[in-house]
Amino acid sequence: MRKSVKNNWIDQITPKELLLNVYFSQSLFMIGAFGLAFFFKVSFPWELNALDLSVDEWLLAISTGLFLPFLSIQLKKRLPEESLDDGGINEKIFGSLSYVHIFFLTGIIAFAEEWLFRGVLQSLLGLFLTSIIFAVLHVRYIKKPVLFSIVCGLSFWLGMIYEMTDNIWVPFIAHFLIDFISGCWIANQNKSNINITDSESRSVGQDEE
Repeated sequence: MRKSVKNNWIDQITPKELLLNVYFSQSLFMIGAFGLAFFFKVSFPWELNALDLSVDEWLLAISTGLFLPFLSIQLKKRLPEESLDDGGINEKIFGSLSYVHIFFLTGIIAFAEEWLFRGVLQSLLGLFLTSIIFAVLHVRYIKKPVLFSIVCGLSFWLGMIYEMTDNIWVPFIAHFLIDFISGCWIANQNKSNINITDSESRSVGQDEE
């Protein structure tokens, strides 16, 4: 009974409305990053020539971007479903999107969040406090120890690799890969479930005939 009440607000929001909320929140992140950077005179970290990463930096970004989705998939296979349940939000956001749309959306998310948290807040507040703020903003994970631990660890690690490389593109690429791979996996799972449901429906219809 408690679970149905808790998830009721998610059920009342359409995927389109939830997607618009994501775009709106990321727009606020970018406006906030710009405002804080301007007010506190934090230099803009995004320089295209800095995208010329060293081999070590590419390996660091790509390995981070591949490891977390792999870890999440393995945990989903081994842990109880409720321990990794975010209320169905991610499924509702990514489940019906095309891979091109997921690429575009996750690029915006990675840009906005890395600019705000690593590019601006970490410069002002330091690694530890910024990591805590990033984790707490994922409020839906707070009552999920596994998910919250993953977000805390991810935020701290992204901040670490930013400090190690002094290049915002490294955590950006890692963050983008994490979200893009995870979003594509969710979309693929959703399409597979729809195909299975359609096959079962056709099978039942044929049996009734």
